[in-house]
Amino acid sequence: MKDLLVERVSSALRDAGFQLSDCCSVRSCFDILARRGDSMLLIKILQNIEGLTPRSASELRSVASAMSGTPIVVGDHMKNAGLSSDVVYTRYGLHVVNIEAFGMILSKRTPLIYSIRGNYCVRINPELLSQIRKKADLTQKELAVELGVSKQSIHRYESSGRISLEIAEKLRKLLREDIMLPGEVLSGELNSLEERITTTMTDLERMVFDEFRKMGFDASVTNAPFDIVAEEPRKKERVLSVVGDDRKGLKKKIEIIRDISDMTGYRMVCISNRANGLDVVVIKPKELKDISEADEFLRLLEI
Repeated sequence: MKDLLVERVSSALRDAGFQLSDCCSVRSCFDILARRGDSMLLIKILQNIEGLTPRSASELRSVASAMSGTPIVVGDHMKNAGLSSDVVYTRYGLHVVNIEAFGMILSKRTPLIYSIRGNYCVRINPELLSQIRKKADLTQKELAVELGVSKQSIHRYESSGRISLEIAEKLRKLLREDIMLPGEVLSGELNSLEERITTTMTDLERMVFDEFRKMGFDASVTNAPFDIVAEEPRKKERVLSVVGDDRKGLKKKIEIIRDISDMTGYRMVCISNRANGLDVVVIKPKELKDISEADEFLRLLEI
């Protein structure tokens, strides 16, 4: 069943003009990486979104942040109930939608309703609400009485722009104006915090991570087809690294990250003692320790 959902997501992305890389064949916190222009999506696909754990959500947010991409989860149902195509759900800081809503978002027709911690919410234009309230000659206190909420709630609505669906409907009927706004699902709105996953690294991954940091890279360990993302902060050049000595596993990862490298323009490298003959720049761990500067490392990748 997941295979069918993966195919539907892939088809929707291609129809919307995205390039994509299918990462389902390796262990990864996302199943598809897609790019269209400056927009990059890291998509996790689940039949039942109850399968999304706090840790997997944190891993997805972390790698999306490291790649300046937007994480999103596409699912079919939650427990025994299907996901609504009219709602953007949130779970552990990620946007979650069904395939119909995902197609709408790709065509820039974002659903108005959000589900946050089980409560249905919408975004409104806070400035417009304030203007309409004043035009109707209502104080914040008077509008609060009409809606059955506190004056502080009205102040919050006119500041934050987030409001429950029930109150938004009351406002629309009372003021006879539509102040609802579609959500910015692809803007990375819920991905503003810089996070790093807390997965257990192998000794080799730890060594590579530390060496990247010593060279001056900003490095992030990921649960993805690549093991470490390293960014040179001045030139903003990123390197996708696969790390390990399992030749079979490395070969599979390299095939996937080559597609990702072609899409993104990021460089790629393999750090291994046993990767000779693979079609990628290979640097042995002991050689990595002899490199002191990020520029020197980047020059090696141009060979």
